[in-house]
Amino acid sequence: MFRHLLHPLVPLVALAALAACADRDLPTVPPPQAGVPDGAAQAATPRERLAARLAVALGDPATRAELYDRLQRSTAPEGKVQFQALARLDGNRLLAQLASTNAVSLAELLADLDAARGLELYLPVESHRAAWQGTGDFLVGTLERDGDAPVAFDADGNRSILHPLRPPATPVIALVPQEFDFTNGQPLRAATCWTLCDDGGGGGGSGGGGNILPSEPGAIFMIQSHFEGDFEGWLKGKPEYEYHVYGMGADGNSIQLACVGEHAGAPYAWDQNSADWTGAVPLLTASDRAAYEQSQPGGVVRIVAWEDDDGACKVRHDANRLDNLIKTVDSAYQLWTSGKPNLTLSTGLQKARSLFDLLSAAASFFTTGDDFIGNAVEASIAGSAPGGANWLLKTDGTRTTGWFTTQLRP
Repeated sequence: MFRHLLHPLVPLVALAALAACADRDLPTVPPPQAGVPDGAAQAATPRERLAARLAVALGDPATRAELYDRLQRSTAPEGKVQFQALARLDGNRLLAQLASTNAVSLAELLADLDAARGLELYLPVESHRAAWQGTGDFLVGTLERDGDAPVAFDADGNRSILHPLRPPATPVIALVPQEFDFTNGQPLRAATCWTLCDDGGGGGGSGGGGNILPSEPGAIFMIQSHFEGDFEGWLKGKPEYEYHVYGMGADGNSIQLACVGEHAGAPYAWDQNSADWTGAVPLLTASDRAAYEQSQPGGVVRIVAWEDDDGACKVRHDANRLDNLIKTVDSAYQLWTSGKPNLTLSTGLQKARSLFDLLSAAASFFTTGDDFIGNAVEASIAGSAPGGANWLLKTDGTRTTGWFTTQLRP
């Protein structure tokens, strides 16, 4: 059911439209009762204020039961639901509850919903999902960046700091930046999906390549992948690994040629949830490779692995920190940090010097939380890797964070 909700790039526009029609279609909120706890008073950010207000609202058994039912009916991974859309469901029922139980205006809520960008709501710890039955033993947790100590609120609005590596015994409902694309790769539909659209689909964002068959000759495939860690805090659930393939655009700036990940869409859809994976997925289809070679004869590609925390196949990372990470790898390997498609090699790629950086890859490098896992360096440059992998992932200069194997489909 909970598919096609809101794309992470839409809320700024869509919530503005929501605010514009507030006088027309938002409910009349009754005045709060005396003594209502102000759980948001201690909150430091819009996301924390929303978490605090949601925790207080869930102190009401009926509201809590309704949320439990919504989570149980979700068909998204790990039972996720899109929070901004959920707030508008059934005549803005949850939005009104948040306002009335927290002594806050609708305008304040809408401002925080807008500022927080796309959010998803779910229980990320599997044992919590299995144990929680909509009872009053819960916390609502959030965080600004993956790896931070989560901030949590109880039904009385009390704020606490949770351990960053170990979840508490009390079930935690996470309100965190959206990773799953609820729009099935159709973000423009989100503006009309205030009430959770329910017409099938699932998955998400296109990685390019159209309807090209994975067996298409001349495609460069990945057949093995290993990561040295999950690069994901417990509040963010399962890791969302992605490989991004960058090339040089017509203007000399870098562009994203392909994205391989769980929600990348065919033919680049791929999901790895443990340290090791084997199989076959294209890193670059033959058509995408040929189009790039036509626009940039002899062009090189740079392959980077990310743990996605904020929207499938859209990199959001502190630009200054990313620049430093890339420069340390480039310096350590004297710019031998790219690959060049070569159809005479069984691996499909040969080592190459990098001719571009990544900061111009797209206007999508925001200061949020995606984790840079590493830049691919060919094994003859970086050293041997277990299992015969021919590319190693490097960060912080020469630190190895993973490796993978490529293969040309003849």
